[in-house]
Amino acid sequence: MIDISLHIKNIRKSKGFSQQDIADKIGINRVQYTRIETGKSEPTLNMLQRIALALEVDLINLIEDNQAIEVDSSVKSLSEKIKLISELDQEQQRSIFTFIDTAIANKRLKNTLSNALNGM
Repeated sequence: MIDISLHIKNIRKSKGFSQQDIADKIGINRVQYTRIETGKSEPTLNMLQRIALALEVDLINLIEDNQAIEVDSSVKSLSEKIKLISELDQEQQRSIFTFIDTAIANKRLKNTLSNALNGM
């Protein structure tokens, strides 16, 4: 099992960022960020996404160990993924749906802006 707080700290140091740099990028104070790195505060999925963005890594790279994680390659179709999501607890489902809703909203906004700019 990976210690996410230690992994976040190691990535931050390897990229040459200070705790203050990351705290500023994710919109929290340094003390709050230090609590995440020391394991005294467990970050939400949303916070992990913000930290990954600030550290310039994919979320999966932030939460996975350096060892390869085997992904069940048989889970390919959307319907299979939906079935697996339905087996998660409500909080995990809400996090996934919030992420999907945000991605869709961003895509729609980009399309709207692109269409508006092309119409000028």
